[in-house]
Amino acid sequence: MPEFGPNGTISAATSSPVRDYAVEDGETPRIRRVALACFLCGVAASITVSLIAALLAFVFGSIMSIAGTPPSQFGSNDGFMAGAFIAVMMAAFNWYLFYIVVPITWLVLFLSIGIFPRRGIRDHGPYYRWGAIWGGLLVGGTTGLVGGGMAGTAAIGAFVIGGLIGAIAGLICASLFLAIVRPKRQILDIVTDVF
Repeated sequence: MPEFGPNGTISAATSSPVRDYAVEDGETPRIRRVALACFLCGVAASITVSLIAALLAFVFGSIMSIAGTPPSQFGSNDGFMAGAFIAVMMAAFNWYLFYIVVPITWLVLFLSIGIFPRRGIRDHGPYYRWGAIWGGLLVGGTTGLVGGGMAGTAAIGAFVIGGLIGAIAGLICASLFLAIVRPKRQILDIVTDVF
């Protein structure tokens, strides 16, 4: 950091790298409300996945009734739509397993977007991107594992539709995280505190 002389002139500069945030003696900046945001996002993720899946089930049911397709086609173990139906039903009843889902979501949030503010990441893009990626992997992976016991295209349908539900829920959770933590404002406040 440069040293300032009289009248604000720079008298000497050190070779320390320029950072986005204030650092004193190797300390990382203290960002508030990250634990609260991860806690609330973990609970919201379980509820959001169930609500999105319930909405998709309603849309699927409406389309099937309008098209005149009998629901007995979903009883078979083959076809993309059978896997999609399994994924939607599993995601809709996600809240039954909240005691498993919520702690895993907390862990993933703390180890992914929860560490972004401490690293000085201010842009919203990485938060949304990684929220969607982890949401898609968690929900799509779970529904894909169950759909894996079905025929090939049904397993693909379960993974794709489950991943889509999880990605949408991840985007919603990332926006909730950003609304609570406000990393851009907190990091800029830390930088301005130096001066």
